[in-house]
Amino acid sequence: MRSVRRDITNSLIHITGNRKGQGGSSAEDALCSIIRDKLIKASSSTGYIRDGHRAVCFTEMPLSSLKLFVDGHKGTKRFSYYGIAMARGSGWDGGARPVIYLPKSEAHWIPATETWRHVTLEHGIVDWTHEREWRCKGDLSMGGFGVYAIVPDQESEKRVRDKVDVSVDWILGFLHLEYIDDIL
Repeated sequence: MRSVRRDITNSLIHITGNRKGQGGSSAEDALCSIIRDKLIKASSSTGYIRDGHRAVCFTEMPLSSLKLFVDGHKGTKRFSYYGIAMARGSGWDGGARPVIYLPKSEAHWIPATETWRHVTLEHGIVDWTHEREWRCKGDLSMGGFGVYAIVPDQESEKRVRDKVDVSVDWILGFLHLEYIDDIL
């Protein structure tokens, strides 16, 4: 399927932003925490995740679109050039699933245990489908599979390497988002 459709990727990407509720850490510090703990902590239930659930959010957009997506949110500080990319199969094995885009009025059939997957879609009013979102209920432990760390550039990679031990075998490499257009 991948060779036929350029809009499909084999990756799930978790992009960090500046954390408000966790001591106000920077996106870079959030990435360091993920690497150090081998854990992506679920976001709080406030905001976009329904019914008191907590979840880790991902996108399955291709890397070629990711930089444009992050740049489109620069004023909000919601997303940054820091994150983790993993094989979609690894995310699936860890519990990640695609979200269900539906109007609120049609979401009644979703079981209460699965409402963490619901994202509101109201044609012409609310549309998050461009995010191509996946979610994992609760925290995601990254034991047992490798990931790529996403950073803005070489200088950022050096800072992250200085802060945490990235010699561990589950970090497969670093992707410099600032230069992604040059390699794709």
